[in-house]
Amino acid sequence: MSNLVVGIDIGGTKIAAGVIDAPCNGASARVLARYISRAHAGQPPDDVIAAAVEAFHAVLAQAGLQPGQVAGLGVGFGGHVNGAAGLILTSSNLPAWDHHPLRDHLQDRLGVPVILENDSNCAAWGEYRFGAGQGSRYLCYVTFSTGYGLGVVIDGKLYVGATGTAGELAHTVIHPDGPLCACGKRGCLICYTAGLGISRLVRERLDLGEQTLLRELCGPSPARVTGEIVVEAADRGDRVAQEVLAIAGRYFGLGLSSVVQMFNPDRIVIGGGLAHVKRWLMQPGFAALRENIHPVLHDSAEIVYSQLWEDAGIIGAAALVWEIKM
Repeated sequence: MSNLVVGIDIGGTKIAAGVIDAPCNGASARVLARYISRAHAGQPPDDVIAAAVEAFHAVLAQAGLQPGQVAGLGVGFGGHVNGAAGLILTSSNLPAWDHHPLRDHLQDRLGVPVILENDSNCAAWGEYRFGAGQGSRYLCYVTFSTGYGLGVVIDGKLYVGATGTAGELAHTVIHPDGPLCACGKRGCLICYTAGLGISRLVRERLDLGEQTLLRELCGPSPARVTGEIVVEAADRGDRVAQEVLAIAGRYFGLGLSSVVQMFNPDRIVIGGGLAHVKRWLMQPGFAALRENIHPVLHDSAEIVYSQLWEDAGIIGAAALVWEIKM
């Protein structure tokens, strides 16, 4: 059986694919080829599946391989996922995914075995097996990017819950009368933090007519505002951008405090693009974490940054295939 697996990470704004070689003789997993696409963002399931199929064939072509030369495909998807059933239950970042049999559709299109799991769970497994989570017994992986995701590994097993949706931290309601979330509830954590929350907060300030560099950088009525633009404005001294990031950082820390209180991990691994924003997001986040947990839990969890970063999801998805196949 081939040691090669394709891992695909389907997020709200990016599809990442990689050909991964299984570890041997103590070495780590290796990414032999990578492919990234953003063509699927905001598109319905058929278009997203087409983009994933294109990514699969493109990354195989980069590696000089045919589909029959890989053991399977591991897919991480940003949403509520029942991996055992092969279903996307729903997604707040991509439309019309309710109870969609993504695993079976990809298997039919590609002719290879497919393992489906939530994207944060895949990244958690990747870090546990090959990254910053190695040696942890009670691991929590938090991804802080467009969304705010959580994956949990306990005693060497990925914890997914009864219907596969354990760890949906972003949709914890923290203000019942707060703004409407894409999931249909009000006041979810994601309304105040990560890329989605930052975008909402900026649009709110622009609608109020506030003077800010962000109006020049992203237009007066943007549909989406990227975290990168807001960080740029904050670095240039923009007051509104700095205040928005301070709010997002604080709520990031409140989310972490819930993770510590509920799971009592020995290690928290933080990944995702916004984890690189130390001054404006991580520092206020860690302060809020310490302020909002019971004193007995201070320093109970070692907090570290990802080692695999953008490869965590594709490596973890591949590793889940190895778990089944080998």
